This record gives sequence, structure tokens and C-alpha cells, in this order.
Amino acid sequence: MSFRKIMFWSHLVAGVAAGVFILLMSVTGVLLTYEKNMVNMARNSVNIAVRNDAQRLSFDSLADRARTLDRAGASLIVSRNPDAPVLIQQRGQDPILLNPYTGDQITDPSHKLDAFFGTVTQLHRWLAMTGESRNTGRAITGAANLVFLFIVISGLYLWLPKIWRWSFIRLNLFFRSKLPTSKARDYNWHHVFGIWALIPLFFIVISGVVISYSWAGNLVYKVVGEDVPQRGGRPGASPIDDTAATGDVKPISASLQDAYEAAVADADTRWTSTRITIPRKADDSDASIAFYYGSGVVANHSISYTFDRKASTITETKTSRDASRGSKIRRWLRFIHTGEQYGIIGQTIAGLSTLAACFLVYTGLALSFRRLILPLFRRRHIAARPKQETRKYR
Repeated sequence: MSFRKIMFWSHLVAGVAAGVFILLMSVTGVLLTYEKNMVNMARNSVNIAVRNDAQRLSFDSLADRARTLDRAGASLIVSRNPDAPVLIQQRGQDPILLNPYTGDQITDPSHKLDAFFGTVTQLHRWLAMTGESRNTGRAITGAANLVFLFIVISGLYLWLPKIWRWSFIRLNLFFRSKLPTSKARDYNWHHVFGIWALIPLFFIVISGVVISYSWAGNLVYKVVGEDVPQRGGRPGASPIDDTAATGDVKPISASLQDAYEAAVADADTRWTSTRITIPRKADDSDASIAFYYGSGVVANHSISYTFDRKASTITETKTSRDASRGSKIRRWLRFIHTGEQYGIIGQTIAGLSTLAACFLVYTGLALSFRRLILPLFRRRHIAARPKQETRKYR
């Protein structure tokens, strides 16, 4: 058997084995294409009527309000727009909108969208499994991603013509009309969708593998010659004992509002939103503030500060330039998976490529059915025909 035949049958078997899961991830991926855009659009539709003499609540007051709503440790997301509500965001919890002038809770118009996209995300990542079963769902989608990566690479090899002539290449490069059979149509579609979506799909799938497997994420750092960063805690941070020198606990001398004002004075004035992490306790010493630029989605378009409220000073500043090469690649892969790295154009390309993957699965399974299953029915039909004809002449 030639190498090309080995690749063909491996490609076919891999597609049949993982096709259903790849189709599910592709369909849900298409649905998630503009998730953040739609949710943000719904939230931005909320405008707060403000009197001329109205004063915004301090970040300390907003943080206290968040704690009363059981959101200690969450983040306050504040828009540059003074009429926009403050968003309280915490992983695993429903977002909450607050009036920044009164602290009253506002009905979130994106609630239904959030619920819908949350369900789609669970399907995409864990096949809608919950609890301990999520590990099983993650393992299945991760394996399907690996298989899909092989399908993409082997598909490129199989697409390349044996003879490099334009007359042969164009047959599988463009859609053809008036094809004689549905098999010919599916064959043409499979090749056309495959070649045009190849590059975006390669990056979407390989980034999916990095997201799915810790070994793949660690490999990114090893390839560039870096040590894998340790998870948990702030890098380089160590616990400080305030009683070591004097035997007394050093009091808080700066508020959360002071921390914000110190950070905003240092930040580039073109920021569009800020994220302030709510201390779990009102007397926690460190405050974390981040400013986002552009859409605020991609993490490398931001600057973050750590403010020591006991010393009343900024102790740490981080920008995209401070990240290691491995961290930059890792972050790029995270946002290339959704296309958000390149804004609305990137999202659209990712969405269209994922839609193409849906057609690739459909046409691939249809072609496999005709090759593997239909011949079995034909053989049975041919085997049964002589018996029927014999009975006819008796």
C-alpha cells in the first residue's frame, strides 16, 4: 500500500471516528463567534439618567456593596462612559450590574444571552457534562481536537494534486456547478471548503489543543527555552509578615479609591475600561487595578497595577512588554482560537472557517457512507436478485 493510500484511509477513519464530536464543537464554535460583542452590546444599551450634581460612589463603597451581594473577590468592571453601569464579574457566578451613583442593582439586559452562551460553551468544552463528569467531557473534546489536527494536516497532503497543473488545481480550488451527482458535489465541496479554511482552521485547532492539554501549553514554553511558570499566586510574590519588624499589624492608610487614582495617574489616558479586583476583606493590603484599551477583550492590550494600601504606593506594574516570549505566544494562541486577537475581522474569519468545518464533516461523512456502507447494500441486493428471478419463473 502506498503512503498516499495510508494517509487517505487514516484520514477517513479519523474523520468517521471523531466526526460527530468535531461537528458539535464546530456548530457551537460558530454560535460563539460574536458572543462578547452581543453581550457587550446588550449591556451598553443601559444608560443611567444622571443629574448634573450627582456624584459617583467611591470604589470602596462599590466594593462594600459587592460584598453584601456575596461577591467578595470579584472584579468591578468600570467603563470610561460615565452613563454606563458598573459590572460585578466573578467566575462561576452570574454577573451583576450596579448603578455607580446609588449602588442599586440594575436588571441585566444580557441575562438571557449570557444563559444561552453559557449553555453553548458547556457543550463546546465539556459536552454539557457537569460535576466530575466534566473531566470526561473535556477528555473527549480534547481527543477530538487532536484527531482534528491530524485531519487538517493529512487533508492538506491529500488535497495536493499528483500533477501540478492549473487545470487540475482549479478543479478543487473553486466551487463547480452542474455536477452530475451528489457524490461529485460533495467531493468538490470537501476540497474547496478544506483548502480555503485550511490556515485559519489549523490555528484554531492547534490552539484548541493547547487549551485542552496542560502538556501542550507547557510545550510552548519549552520550545522557546523557558521554564514553565508555576500556577497559583502572583509570580514573584511572597507572603509579607507585617508583625516581623515591629510586632504590630501595619494599618491600612489608603483606600481602594486612592489605589485607583494612583494607578489612573500613571496609565495611558486612552483606556476604555478598568478592572478593580475587590479585596475579600476591607482591610486586605493589596489592591489590583487593570486598564484595558481597544475592545478590552485581548489581555495584551492592557496594563495592570498592584497597589500596597499599607505603604500607599504602587508596588508592581505589568504590561504586555513584561511578559516572557512563551507567555506572549500562549496568550496569542488563547485569543487566536476565537479570532479575538484581530478584532471583529479575526472573529469573522474564525467563524466562517468553523462554519466551513461543519460542511467538511458533513461532506466527509457523506463520502465515507457512499464508499463504506452503500456497497454493502448493493452486494446484498445483487445476491438476492437471482433468488427472486428463480421464483418468478417457477
